[in-house]
This record gives sequence, structure tokens and C-alpha cells, in this order.
Amino acid sequence: MSSQEKDQLGQFIPLHYHYQMLSDRDRVQAFKTAIERIVKPGHRVVELGSGTGVLSFFAAKQGAQVQSIEFNPALVEKSRALIKQNGMGYRVEVIEADASLWVPSEPVDVVVCEMLHSALLREKQVEVIEAFRKNHKEKFGEIPIMIPSATLLGVQPVLQEYSFEGYYAPVPLFQSPYTLSPETKEVHNPEVYQIIDYDHAEVEEYSCHASFSYLQNAEFNAFRFITKNLLASDPHGEDIVDWHNQYLILPTEKNISVKAGQTVSISFSYTPGDSIEVLTQSLKVSVN
Repeated sequence: MSSQEKDQLGQFIPLHYHYQMLSDRDRVQAFKTAIERIVKPGHRVVELGSGTGVLSFFAAKQGAQVQSIEFNPALVEKSRALIKQNGMGYRVEVIEADASLWVPSEPVDVVVCEMLHSALLREKQVEVIEAFRKNHKEKFGEIPIMIPSATLLGVQPVLQEYSFEGYYAPVPLFQSPYTLSPETKEVHNPEVYQIIDYDHAEVEEYSCHASFSYLQNAEFNAFRFITKNLLASDPHGEDIVDWHNQYLILPTEKNISVKAGQTVSISFSYTPGDSIEVLTQSLKVSVN
């Protein structure tokens, strides 16, 4: 495969973006907690799309033997150096390969894959896990533990401030789910439109037909897309470790006013890994 073809896959995010993700404390702490809960000494762990190698490092610290699969040659080189610098080079093997094609030579206990993007757009989380899971089951007859185990996708109408120091620009925005944003006003509770179970998930079209009934007058001009990832839980499904991707805020074509008693209907469709533009172009809204 040529360098140009690899770039077109959308997997070669600039290195500084990966470095910046290390500063996302909510992300790093959540995965660290989940890995510490699930990974045991002697486990064989694979990380798919391993980036800087921080999650492989956490697994190695638990006493696991880890194979980190990364497609970007520059990241392979950098993560090898960082993992060695952190004293875990003897436990972590960084392999340059396409995570959607790579198959282990021995059965794996745990798979870690953080190729997650808001609404599961752009990145290949579902595609990569589906391919690995099917190949592993065909070769070894079993499915490893997945981190994350599931993703819940939701959508919610909001009134978003789009004035930037007097410059009006209704554009897609990203927003931290862990910080209250005064520029965003919730005008209805969210609706879940897709639950992805990574023990069974396959690449398929996500179609949403949701309705929001209003008890009082309201106005909105955007939809907030929520991406909640279940990383780990106890055997009773309690004490859950989760992590939210950034909210994605998509503007409507115009402000929409709703009267008490009316219902807003929304529909859209896309396939995981698609661009934001695919979702935006499919978005349809009506008030009844």
C-alpha cells in the first residue's frame, strides 16, 4: 500500500494530536482505572491502534504481556521509545501493522481499543474491533474481554451561542462533557439512538428516528451528540467505569421555535467511521 493510500484511510492523525490526548486527564484516568480492574498478571493483552502506548503501559504495569498494534510508522517509533523510557519495554511489543488486518499467533485475554471519536465518526473503532473479534474467534474459538465493552450514542436539542466576540458562525463544535458550558442551553433530555456492544458490534448503518415532546415553549438551533463509553464494571453490572468523548454540537439550518404540546422529530443516518459531513447532510428536522 502506498503512502498516499495510507493517508486516505484517515488513520494518520498528526502526532501532536496524540501527544495532546495524554493531557486529557478524564480519558487517561478512566482507561487506567478500567485496565487496573480487568487486566491480571500473566494476561496476554493486545492494544489496537495504540498511539503513544500509554494504555499498553498501564496493562504492562499490571503484569501483562502486551502487543501494541499501530499503523503510523512515526508513532511506532515514538511509542517504542516512550515505553522503553518508562521501563516496560520488556513487556510491550510494538508492532507496525494495520489493526484491522493483524491476527495474533496466540489467544488473547484482553483487547484494548481507543479509536473512539464523537458519535463514532471518522475513526475505525467498530471496523477494527469487528475484524479482530471475528479473526480471533475463527482461529481460537473465543472472544477476549473488550475495553471498552460498549458505547451508548445519544442526541439532544440545545440552544447554542454561536457568536464569537461578535462574529456569528454556526459551525460544528466540540465541547467537553466534564465542564459546564454557559454557551449551551439544554432544551430537552437526550434520546439514546444506538447501543454498541463490542462483543457483537458490526459495521452497519446507524439510523435514528427520535421524537422530543415539549411541555412548554422552547427554542433550539443545534443538536448535541453524546458518546458514552462503558470501559469496565463489576460482575453485577455496577460500579461502572465510563468515559465520554467530547460532545459534538451540530447546528440546524435556522433557529427552531417549539410551542408547548408540539413534538420535534429528528432523523439521520450514517455508518461508523463516516465524516461529520455525512451525518450533517442526512440530518432532517420537523415540528408537529
